Amino acid sequence: MAAWSQQKIGSTAAAWVVRAGLAAGLALPLVACGTAETAPTAATSDSQEAPDGSAADGQGQDGAQDAAPSDGAVADATDGADPEVLSDVGLAELPSDDGGANLDSAIDLDTAIELDTAIDPDSTGNPDGATIADAANSDAAADAVDAAADVSKVTCTPGVQSCEGPKLKSCLPKGDGYVLSNCFPGTTCSNGKCVAVANNLIIAFDTSGSMSEAVKVGGVNKCTSGYTTWPDCEYVKAEYATGCTRMGVSKYVFKQALSKIDESLVHMAMLRFPQKVSANISSSCTSGGYSGSSTISGDGGQQSIGPTDPPWFWTGLQEIMCVPFPKNKAETVKDAMTLWMDGLETKGPPANPELRPNGGTPIGKTLFYVGEYIRNMVVIDGKPCSDDASCGNVNYVCKDSVCVDPNRSCRETVVVLFTDGGEGNSNSFFAPWVQAKRLGTGLGCKTDGDCVGGATCQTFKSCTGVSGNLTKCLADSDCKSGSKCTDATQCMPTEEVTGWYCSKGMAPCLPDAQPGSPAHCAGGQCVQDPRMALTAKATKDQDNVLRSFDGKPFQVRVIVVDISGDVSASAVKGSASIAIAGAGKLLGADASDPQAMISTLNSAFDIKHKKVCGITQ
Repeated sequence: MAAWSQQKIGSTAAAWVVRAGLAAGLALPLVACGTAETAPTAATSDSQEAPDGSAADGQGQDGAQDAAPSDGAVADATDGADPEVLSDVGLAELPSDDGGANLDSAIDLDTAIELDTAIDPDSTGNPDGATIADAANSDAAADAVDAAADVSKVTCTPGVQSCEGPKLKSCLPKGDGYVLSNCFPGTTCSNGKCVAVANNLIIAFDTSGSMSEAVKVGGVNKCTSGYTTWPDCEYVKAEYATGCTRMGVSKYVFKQALSKIDESLVHMAMLRFPQKVSANISSSCTSGGYSGSSTISGDGGQQSIGPTDPPWFWTGLQEIMCVPFPKNKAETVKDAMTLWMDGLETKGPPANPELRPNGGTPIGKTLFYVGEYIRNMVVIDGKPCSDDASCGNVNYVCKDSVCVDPNRSCRETVVVLFTDGGEGNSNSFFAPWVQAKRLGTGLGCKTDGDCVGGATCQTFKSCTGVSGNLTKCLADSDCKSGSKCTDATQCMPTEEVTGWYCSKGMAPCLPDAQPGSPAHCAGGQCVQDPRMALTAKATKDQDNVLRSFDGKPFQVRVIVVDISGDVSASAVKGSASIAIAGAGKLLGADASDPQAMISTLNSAFDIKHKKVCGITQ
């Protein structure tokens, strides 16, 4: 049984009801969700397993035909659209005296039959581990099942499905009970069907001056000389439609990737590096209507942002905000994003803004701003409200005067950092690696409950005081000059295979592994996990991780798309370390190859990591 499909049966007695009921001829429709490994071992103990993992047709020793999950069950479940219904997500049926009933649903095979009176296994004489054959040969067991069915008195229409929270509730063929089951990972129950849950995608766009760098092919500028004014210097000329600069290529690629996104499956927002808005628009290729900055105007160095305080964040939000998160399902954002990439720039009215390369590369501060925007405007469980509209968020409803996301347990939030790299790192709160770790797992902690993303609160010794020193230690003598071996309590992954990750694919690796070895990083750089050395933490404990209004921590994974094309060890280490610290992945691309960049960006936007709704992760 797959780990995600674990169901709370309640007791051995409940499981015995299922087993005995099958043997006694009780019609129990079992619907397989996902792969064949979800088939119940209790119900198929007498069957043969086919090479593809599905249950083969055959007869058990009591004559009951075993269940066989249908092929291809995963396909629709993983890629369905919200609120479109996922069709026929796997189906298997046991024959009964009335022919049984097929339930069109995504059912987890660890189902629990809800009866008013549970059966005591001791009263049936059934020990733990009894088989279907044992039950069939026991008159006492059959009588006990019949008695339980009579006592239940549950009245429902056979085959009808409804929802109980995120779970699917299916009426049994005789109308005398029902089964509860999890929907497939990434889906939840709505109107009696399993439907896909939309994930949150926050784009952080690099608008540093280096994005105006000309794209080179074979060491030669892709575009001929003479393109010195905007927008010709980026991509407008027909012969250079895919872009002449990193920014031009990036806009072309983004528009292609955005066109493939289904906004019912992905809810998006787009932010950029801090830029102050200029009074006039320049025709320069490196400025336009903006002036780059390392921070939002008035930034006082606070380590958390509230819904109204400090005011500089909210009054200066326009300096990083391109397109905000949608407030409701009727609000779309793709067209608004495209306006920032169409080669037109006017003050308006109506205004037509544009992404322009100007300023430095404040990745750390940008990740901090993005995180604070997310916890105030995107993941807002517990925010006071008067009605759904007052939540101002497509994912939320107002319940008992607070905003609630019914699918918080299985909705992913991901930041895609689109950059050409460039900012250094340090062991300080606003450093890029530290901010990525704050989003991905959390920083300092007191208990495991202060950590997210499967990390736990761990105490260890690490060399501190020297930037970039990643050494574990037992004493000061193990550290570089100027660094001390000190205790640190931090959120860290529960399992680390080697402590090194391959920049291509993020698989564990070893830096000295030979080609052909399982630990060799083929096609990438083997980068050491920086999290052991990132001992920086917030002044206030609650600010070491993102928390929604209700105080509960949540994870935001960081995916880095590096378009620099720089494969040097130092360049790769910088971007890969952000991705590792952010519990995400690094996707490398080269602005000289737009088609490869499109493929890379499509991969970044495809959020494959899915959870089971209704289960605390």
